[in-house]
Amino acid sequence: MSEPQLTPLRATALMIGAGVGAGIMAVPYLAERVGPVPLALILVVAYAAATFIHLMLVEVLLRTGQPLQVIELMRLWVLDRPGRRPLLWLVFGLLTVAFMAALAAYVAAEAEIVSEATGLPEPVSQALVYAVSAGVVFFGLRAVGVFATVGVIALLGCVVVLVAGTLGAPIDLDLGVRGSALDGLALFGMVMYGYYAFFSVPQVVKGLAPDGRAAARAVAGGLAVNGLLIALVAVVALSVSDPVTEVAIVGISDQLGPWAGGIGAIFIMAALLTTYWAVSLALADIIDERLSLGFRPAWLVATVPSLLLLYLGALGFLDWLQLAAGLTAIVIALVTIPMYVNARRHGPVTEPEWSLGRWGSRPMLALALLATLLMAAGSLLEA
Repeated sequence: MSEPQLTPLRATALMIGAGVGAGIMAVPYLAERVGPVPLALILVVAYAAATFIHLMLVEVLLRTGQPLQVIELMRLWVLDRPGRRPLLWLVFGLLTVAFMAALAAYVAAEAEIVSEATGLPEPVSQALVYAVSAGVVFFGLRAVGVFATVGVIALLGCVVVLVAGTLGAPIDLDLGVRGSALDGLALFGMVMYGYYAFFSVPQVVKGLAPDGRAAARAVAGGLAVNGLLIALVAVVALSVSDPVTEVAIVGISDQLGPWAGGIGAIFIMAALLTTYWAVSLALADIIDERLSLGFRPAWLVATVPSLLLLYLGALGFLDWLQLAAGLTAIVIALVTIPMYVNARRHGPVTEPEWSLGRWGSRPMLALALLATLLMAAGSLLEA
């Protein structure tokens, strides 16, 4: 393991940024179909499942004793066998598509806000957003940690202001349970994706090495903050927005008045920038390890397609997120559990700094697999 490159605060901010942008933007739109009570239940269940799966990866990394990214961990523990190596490239391809779809969604959403605020043509806004988003990642893990912390602080401040702003606004929160099972499944899939910062876990473990306990705390703490932010924004959107928009902060800003427009712009930029930094850093490291390009060329391969996809014509914001969520869940469901089992049995570090201990039992692994399969189903099925 390398020398520490992150503080616990920056590591936690990296985890928050990796998942919270997507969840905050898309969850309220889907939650309106089922109501706040099912949303609350789904948030709790999804947090438990997502945290367990993320901590499995922490233990895999600690037992491996090398700062590898997820694809190379899959190779080492699952796919480096005769007949399985082509599957490794398939997984790598699926994961790359999922990440690029997510990055395109973040750039599209940011550019829409910039265009509305400045009047710039959308292609120009997309280019500017890309330059800011990808430019930070060019400087690596330390820079992303610093900027992610600033972004999360801004995000938290905006949420506090927006919540306070609802105190004087008309509230119409329908607590009734509604919608179909497929509506609930779609919401579960998006909430799980909102929690998911799975591919940033290697950066957290690497950045805090050799303190495995600090890495586990940063992972669990970051996901808990994600859940709190998703819940707060969803309640605000369900209470004041009519209708709830796909990009939730747009509807919130429309209803709370002109003052909320500026707060909303800062909020969405902070949420999506931090997510873009975390996700694109993970993708650049994965491409670098798999193709041996060096970090800067891998950074170009990881980030440029997110802009090109938009110029070539893209799906809507929610469509991109559902595609990314579904592909990501399928990859995780295929390999995470066997990777964990093999690392526990054969890992060179037999007594890691931290582990799940008895929680890593077969029944718990079965529940984790079920949660990832439900996430995939909810993301890919039409609700």
